[in-house]
Formats: sequence, C-alpha cells, structure tokens
Amino acid sequence: MTESRSEGAPASEGFESPESTMEPMTARAEESRAASPDSGGEPWAATAVEAPAVSNDALAADAQRWTEQLLTAMGFEAKVSARAEADRVDVMAEVTADEELLTGAKGEVRQALQHLLNRMINRGDSSRYHLQLEINDFWQRRERELEDLARSMADDAVTRGDEIVSEYLNAQERRIIHVTLREDTRVRTYALGTGMIKRIAVAPAGFQGGPQDDA
Repeated sequence: MTESRSEGAPASEGFESPESTMEPMTARAEESRAASPDSGGEPWAATAVEAPAVSNDALAADAQRWTEQLLTAMGFEAKVSARAEADRVDVMAEVTADEELLTGAKGEVRQALQHLLNRMINRGDSSRYHLQLEINDFWQRRERELEDLARSMADDAVTRGDEIVSEYLNAQERRIIHVTLREDTRVRTYALGTGMIKRIAVAPAGFQGGPQDDA
C-alpha cells in the first residue's frame, strides 16, 4: 500500500538519504547486533570474536548444516543447498508445505531466520560473511513485486506532483526501490523514519518537500 504523505504519513518522521540506505548486495546494514549471554555451546552463539576465514566449500557446508538444523528444530522437512563465493553464501531451502510459516506474508519471518543464520555463521557480532536465505522462490517473487511497486510509485508521483510513501520496509526491500528507480530522472527516492524498518518516499525530481540536501 502507498499513500501521499499529505494524506496521513506523519511529517515529523526523520529523513534518511538514498546513499545511507543503499546497502551493498551483502545488505549487512539489515543485521542488528545479536545478544546471547548464554550460548549453551550452540554454533549460533553471539561472541565478540570475528568469524575466522574459511574456504568457500566450508562456508557453504556450515550454512547448509545450520539451516537444516534450524528448520528441523522448527519442525520442517526441507531440502537445503548452499553455494558460497567470497564473503557471501546463498542458501536455498525447499519445502513442500506451509511455506508461508517460514516466510510470513511480507517476508518478515524469512528476514528473521536470515538474521539468525547470519549471526550463526558469523559467530555473533561479526559481519564478515553475508548469508542470503531463499525459501522456495519467495525472495525472487518479492523482488519482482517491489520492482513493480517502485515503478507504480514513480508514475503516481509524477502524475500527482507529490511525494508517494510506501508501507514500512526493511533494508533489503528499500534497496530494491532505490535501485529500480536509480536511472529514472523523473523522480528521487529517500527513506523516512529511524531504525531498521522505515518507509520509502518517491517524489518528483523537482519536489520541494522532503530532505532538501538529501542528508
């Protein structure tokens, strides 16, 4: 759902520039610090020690094993595969039933699971590696949905000559909006609010509202 900010989004929200929300594909900015004072010896325990350098094969094997363990503990039977390159590991979990319980309506459960797995693979506080979790093809579908949303918001902003504001989105979702419209000279984009979950605004390039200096 989108709306013009003049139709109800509070004008007192803080601004964040596109540059500060344009996370790299690793999207490490979406990860908050974990806090687990009692690890019980589990591999996902939070510590202050940076994850050691490992080979791509070892990184993929760890990611696959921990994802399988996590989903099994949740009561799911999943076919899990993983592929690592440099500091990124892509994990695919295929389930035949109850996908929505692992994704959430807008991906909030998938995002939470991805956060946990990132803490596991990084041994807590470190952000050396980024794990991208895909449940069936949910994230691919969500990306296409967000790309369509971005174009629709841009068209609405130009037609109405006003700022169009999205629902609340996480860092990865906001990045899709920014990237989709990066080459559209008709509009500008920026995030609104504070914290990890924010709205994103699309406004005509010459719009007088919003952050005047994109800062």
